[in-house]
Amino acid sequence: MDLEAQFLSLSTKFLFINCGGQSSEYRNELNTLLNELNGLDYKNQQISDVRAPIRLVESFVNIPTSEDTLIVKACYLTKTLVSRQKITLPPNVAAVQISWLLKCLERCFYQVICEVLGTLQILMKHCREYVGMFAEFLVGSGGVLVNLLADPDYRRVERGRTYDQSSPGEIYLATVLCLEAFLVSAEGNDAMEKYLPGIGDSIVSLAFRVKSDWLSDASFYGLMISALNCLRLVSIQQEDWLRDHLGQLLGISKAYMMFGIPGVNQPPAQKIPVSQQGVPEPQHIPFNKGGKVPKTRKTRTIAKGRGAGESDAKKGTAAGKTTGSSWDENSRQPYSEQCFVLDTSFTTSAHTSYRTSDSDFSESESSRAQIDRHKLSKLRLTALTLVGTIAQSVEKKLMFGYWHALFPDESRTPATVSLLNCVLKDPSRKCRIAAIQAISFMVYKSKPFLIQAESGKKTSVSFTPFSVALGNMITEMYEMITQALADESDYSVLTQILKCLTVFIQATPFHRLKPGIVTKFVRFVRILTRHKDPTIKVAALMVMGFLISVSEMTSEIAGIAGIPKTEMANKTRETRKKNTTEALSVQFDDEEEELAQSDEELESPPTDVPEGPSSLPKMSWLLQVALENLGVTINHQHKVATPSAVMPVRMECLQVLSAMTGHYSLLADHLRLVAEALRNAFNDTIPEIKLYAGRVLDLLGHAINTSLLLKVTIDPDELNTSVDFWVTMLPIVTEQIQDMQQNTSLRTICCDALGNLGVHVFEKLPRDRQIVLVSLLTGCTFDEDSGLSSAAVRALSVYILFPTLRDNILYIENTIEAILRILKEPNVAARVKASWSLGNITDALVLNSSDPNVDKVSDVLMREILEAAIVGAGDNDKVRCNSVRTIGNMLRILKAEHFSQPVWVELCQKSMEKLVQNILSSNNVKVKWNACYSIGNVMRNGLMFSEGGRIDWQKQIFPALCQIVINSNNFKVRINASAALSVIDSRSHYGSYFLTVWSSLLKALEQSDNLMDYNEYKHRDNLQEQLCLSLSHCLRLAAKDDLPAMAAELLPLFDAVQQNWDRVVNRILPEKSAKLMEAHVKLQDFARNPDVKNAVQMILKCFRSEGHGMYGF
Repeated sequence: MDLEAQFLSLSTKFLFINCGGQSSEYRNELNTLLNELNGLDYKNQQISDVRAPIRLVESFVNIPTSEDTLIVKACYLTKTLVSRQKITLPPNVAAVQISWLLKCLERCFYQVICEVLGTLQILMKHCREYVGMFAEFLVGSGGVLVNLLADPDYRRVERGRTYDQSSPGEIYLATVLCLEAFLVSAEGNDAMEKYLPGIGDSIVSLAFRVKSDWLSDASFYGLMISALNCLRLVSIQQEDWLRDHLGQLLGISKAYMMFGIPGVNQPPAQKIPVSQQGVPEPQHIPFNKGGKVPKTRKTRTIAKGRGAGESDAKKGTAAGKTTGSSWDENSRQPYSEQCFVLDTSFTTSAHTSYRTSDSDFSESESSRAQIDRHKLSKLRLTALTLVGTIAQSVEKKLMFGYWHALFPDESRTPATVSLLNCVLKDPSRKCRIAAIQAISFMVYKSKPFLIQAESGKKTSVSFTPFSVALGNMITEMYEMITQALADESDYSVLTQILKCLTVFIQATPFHRLKPGIVTKFVRFVRILTRHKDPTIKVAALMVMGFLISVSEMTSEIAGIAGIPKTEMANKTRETRKKNTTEALSVQFDDEEEELAQSDEELESPPTDVPEGPSSLPKMSWLLQVALENLGVTINHQHKVATPSAVMPVRMECLQVLSAMTGHYSLLADHLRLVAEALRNAFNDTIPEIKLYAGRVLDLLGHAINTSLLLKVTIDPDELNTSVDFWVTMLPIVTEQIQDMQQNTSLRTICCDALGNLGVHVFEKLPRDRQIVLVSLLTGCTFDEDSGLSSAAVRALSVYILFPTLRDNILYIENTIEAILRILKEPNVAARVKASWSLGNITDALVLNSSDPNVDKVSDVLMREILEAAIVGAGDNDKVRCNSVRTIGNMLRILKAEHFSQPVWVELCQKSMEKLVQNILSSNNVKVKWNACYSIGNVMRNGLMFSEGGRIDWQKQIFPALCQIVINSNNFKVRINASAALSVIDSRSHYGSYFLTVWSSLLKALEQSDNLMDYNEYKHRDNLQEQLCLSLSHCLRLAAKDDLPAMAAELLPLFDAVQQNWDRVVNRILPEKSAKLMEAHVKLQDFARNPDVKNAVQMILKCFRSEGHGMYGF
């Protein structure tokens, strides 16, 4: 007879006997039937009709609560049916069963405790919605489970039974397993949260008291696995409790995260104290936000470990990559911590990945040693998962205080318990991955703390500074990660090590540490960039991408990447903008960007391009790898390269090329090969590859243009190479833009790339090619997609500054009309680009205003520009930045006839009100900065003073600038305010505000040492220099009658002003000191007048640098 027939027969008999109130009279029969039912072969056969088992379980509630033997056997049968036969009980049935079992506990507690708790553990998974009914009884302040963890014998005095079978250790195990089931069932239930702290406290207390000899090895491992998982579940839902018990939780985790590994110390569970050296305040890390320098990258993830990682790679999906339809316009920086998001899937699933009972092993492997090894691995995995969960949940500053307990220092040994030792020594692949994940979560976004690390220059026995101790820890961590790279053979673990390395690189201040760290791990990463497994290859390329993208480049990293020493001096965005301005004779400020193993595992042995007089220019090995994967043959003496068949590899190589554009010298001698790679990518069938190729071209175009602009004398060879590159790329780029079926994001990126063509290259193109470009972009401004039209109009607004087009009034007016049209788009990103474009065009208008041979824009169009800018000055902050710039340019070019027209007077009044409003009311520093600059631009127009009397704008502007130059928390805003106050070239234009301006500048100089934000310290010297120049300007313009009052304002601030003046004079560049000399000469002339002699002498005494004479001379 098969299982189902036997079960149906026996269960029918049981139901017949166990109905009504007759159960106690047929105790022996029920006992026999339960024995027979429990003796059936449930392992090898399946019951197909689940109705009979459910009816049987339902009938168990009729067993008297005093019949402990029957209760135990009924519990055993319930567990068998649910766990082995996978019978799913209806929630109401499970809830009724739980109520009956709790009554049984009340009647015969210790006789049934372990079986009842084991059954409760299973039943609670089937009635999550009813678990609140039993919460108070089980886990309340006097709950059964909480009391059992405190004292398993707490109820023995009530019953006084002497034949109880359960030991305290077994009760602990059953209780913790039941608590774990309760927590899983209650997860996400807000009503259950009040019980979680009490449960957590009970588990922590048990973890510190428990002894391994209370139970068998396997049972002890099971107890601690469940206890650790309970702590994980409580920690996830109770962040306040987690913070209060952080040292205890980490101590418990540390005790078991290397438990059972031979040769490793086994520390007892004990509370870990916070580092005695204290946790310093995190340092602000300024992110580059300006220019065409890319800003952010698409989200990159630390993915779950996979076998060889081929499945995802061959499907053409890479971790963190997005499709063309969701391409983010802001995603310009290939490797950026801001958007690097760690995947939490492993830590949330790891505790279930080992859910294997002892009986799940086959006969051949079910030895006790095998089971123990499995459970030991499971115990370590759960402990590591808890560390990872804690690292995700706790703020970085708090977690940083416990790094000393989890990471090694120079005193480490192979027996030291640390996360990195887990990676090196744990035999379980899953445990190694969990340890790597925990490290990644701890290191992720910790740069504000690690930035303080440094390598010690001298050894001191008595005291090691915190910064040096931290530097030693980081060095040891890299040593161990490098060792893991060398030793690891499992592909999935190796991939995770590489991804952990990318996180660590982002947070490491290499420029403050001794050299050699990078060289060691790159030795292995370089080999892995040619690994056969695509996932490993992608991860290795990602490591190198992050490495060459570090903000503080070191000579070691530069040497490894092949960056010439001549490029080691980082060029800031300000330097780049200054040179662009000089090249075009106009301000150029990209405001819209504010949005914005072994040899046999290698595909082929790394063959670097040979050096020699007849060979190609030396190429970086990393560039060679990237180009070969993109189908470029580097050296025809070797095999012909073909594009990698795996999409993520090609995509990552394009990302590496994007990162290399930040170090243009890596690519400068190889533009022909890069162009070939980009052509291959643009011809790829996968849209994402084309998108990334477009982004590379965008960034590379910017790099080429910047390199040419920075040259005092243009190298003809470099210019010809740049032109050849663009001549090669233009046909395929224009083809992408013209293809109406093409992805709109790709067409937009190509328009962005054309905007980076650069003045030198554009002027070298044939006239017909220039006309084609302008016509193509003009057509795109009418596209329905606002992203595409705004990108096109941005490119056109850049071209408008080029000599060939700057005096083409038809081109200028057409471009302005397109911009004004796009400014009405509801899309904020489009309005931001359009507003930047309008600012750029008005820069050209300012430039053209001084050339009488250039046709001027019509008054109607000028009025429309100013009206649009006034509207934009009340728009989104990023639109405001550009709109206030436009207002300043437009008011600067107004002529005398404009001030006689009421419509222009009204527009001027509104414009000045908007500028003042953005100076005083805006919370955006960039808006304030640009508004101050714009006011300075306005005041360069002398007609604003002579003809603008009807507006009476000075009473708004001067008080606003004086207020901001003293009180702004941002020193760059103060610098611009101070500069604006000194652009006026006539004393009469200051009017009655001259003394107010002088007094404000003095107070600003006196207060320039008061730092509200330490991050402003780097701008302090520039601020003080500008304030001194502005004060000199006032002295140069001062009239005789002004001097007594000026001296009176100076007197109470004399010492502070003199001190800061001396500091500026001692460091100011000679070319900037002309204003100081002019002021000195003017004062010397006034000193001959006896009426003001005393005032002049006091001023001279203050503004005299000791040892240098007046103004440093």
